[in-house]
Amino acid sequence: MIHADLHLARRLEDLVCAEFRRLAESAPGLLPDVSAECIDVGSGVALWLGAGSPVNLAVGLGMAGPAEEAELEAVEAFYHDRGAEAVISMCPLADPSLLQSLGRRGWRASEFEHVLVLELGGRASAGHPLPTGVDVRVCTPEERELWGRLAARGFTGEEPPDRRHEEFGAIMSGRQDAVLVLGWVDGVPAGTGVLTIDGGVGWLSGDTTLPQYRRRGVQQAIQRHRLLLAEAAGCDLAVTEAAPGGVSQRNMERVGFRIAYTHVEFVKD
Repeated sequence: MIHADLHLARRLEDLVCAEFRRLAESAPGLLPDVSAECIDVGSGVALWLGAGSPVNLAVGLGMAGPAEEAELEAVEAFYHDRGAEAVISMCPLADPSLLQSLGRRGWRASEFEHVLVLELGGRASAGHPLPTGVDVRVCTPEERELWGRLAARGFTGEEPPDRRHEEFGAIMSGRQDAVLVLGWVDGVPAGTGVLTIDGGVGWLSGDTTLPQYRRRGVQQAIQRHRLLLAEAAGCDLAVTEAAPGGVSQRNMERVGFRIAYTHVEFVKD
């Protein structure tokens, strides 16, 4: 059984920081008009991927000990100087000093997100046939651009994709270190998923399904396929994130994921 202690939290938060650094490194070559930047702040990092990006936030603060007031000042300046609100995603196992400093400086809680984990070993990912008409496979090089367009459409649902999701889809589809997975229904591309492998952990993200193909088992099929890939790569743990009480959380729990802890997002306008 996984115990969600400080050791596990530090392992996972370090991986998020590493992923943010990779995003900042890969963005300029894929989106030349976006001035991406990632800075170290204490034990964490703050990422900027251009105005309106869904991952403009700081992570990993307070994980190595008390958080200094100067760290929050640096995060505030990093985002406010770019005309954006400052956002921090805080792990509940971070040093209590971080929460105290956030309160003193006028930050407000705005959002929650579960971090879910699954020990790998074949039990959850094997022995489940695909739903009728559904196929899942890793993208070929020629399909990666298709993946980016499909992900942008899936993130926005019924609405046309906006620029920030199109840019994020383009960044992910251009990263050669990310394993991109497509789900197909009757030969038509219907859903997306990403697997990033680092430090023995398979991180599942980028989960989308086009509205007309939902409730067909596409996402569960994509999830199980990525778990098999992570096991084959030697990972001992799979991790994902989901909004509390949402469809994504339910789908992940159906394949065996359990909540390890919940990030709290703090904002300072």
